[in-house]
Amino acid sequence: MMRSQRSSLLLLALTAALVLPACPKKKKVKAQLYFKDLTIPLGQKVKIAKDISLNKATGGESIVRAVVAPDFDRDDLDRLMRSFYRQVKGREGFKVGKSVGKIDIRFYSSEAKAEAEGDDWLASVQRATASGEPKMVNKQKLPLLKWAKKAMGPLPQYTKEKPRLLADAEKLALEIRLPFVKDDGSGDPVDKMTYKRIARAFASSVMVMFDKIEQLKRLTLVGTHKGKQVFKIWLSRQQATELNIRKVEESLGAFDGKLMTKLVNKQISDKKFTKLKDKQRAKVYKEVFARLPKEQVEINKKLLDK
Repeated sequence: MMRSQRSSLLLLALTAALVLPACPKKKKVKAQLYFKDLTIPLGQKVKIAKDISLNKATGGESIVRAVVAPDFDRDDLDRLMRSFYRQVKGREGFKVGKSVGKIDIRFYSSEAKAEAEGDDWLASVQRATASGEPKMVNKQKLPLLKWAKKAMGPLPQYTKEKPRLLADAEKLALEIRLPFVKDDGSGDPVDKMTYKRIARAFASSVMVMFDKIEQLKRLTLVGTHKGKQVFKIWLSRQQATELNIRKVEESLGAFDGKLMTKLVNKQISDKKFTKLKDKQRAKVYKEVFARLPKEQVEINKKLLDK
């Protein structure tokens, strides 16, 4: 009898276990997510020291530490920052917010610095939330010399003297050493050195360099003829803005236009046209140079042809 009762109770217990629903298991959330490796732009030498993505209560977070050469080109670093940011911000699958929220990307000049994760980085991309804007900071030196060469454009293959560029990236200063040579690419000096040549060289250099290199703070122009320094003029960006060389050139263009009308109407000869045009340019630029402090303008008039 007792054995029968025990069997019945056991049967009831088994039946209850089968009928009662099982307690739902909590889905385990992964603390770290894995994504495909970052794509490094073709030709760039970059090492990824760290790339992790975390599930946090505040949202998804991606941390990247990369290593580049100490002299890595600033423009290339800018492109690299944007490339990595585009790739990281597209990461999805996080518990909170689905897509990545906080982004912390840093570029260091050595593996040791990347491992230490200090503030001695070369560049950084930071974003606090998914809806926030990224803050990109590039502390690499400006490639001022490269920018200056690009602004100057291709030059003839001089066989003798040729222009030289000297750049100070720290002071954002540029010096152009310009020998006055013939346009045939020979490098031979021009026959005559005139005030008109100085004016043209100054005007074109100031407009081109300050317009095309926004970060440039100071420009020095040194002109030589037959191995001797004819002039040296330097000015700051503020002074260049105040001189407004573009407006000066426009006024000279208007003057030349009036002379051209007289030439067409045979009121003046070709020789007179050239003489008056050169005289006016020299007169105007003497006034321009007089607006700069005397110590900034050195012109050896003894080396100029009349």
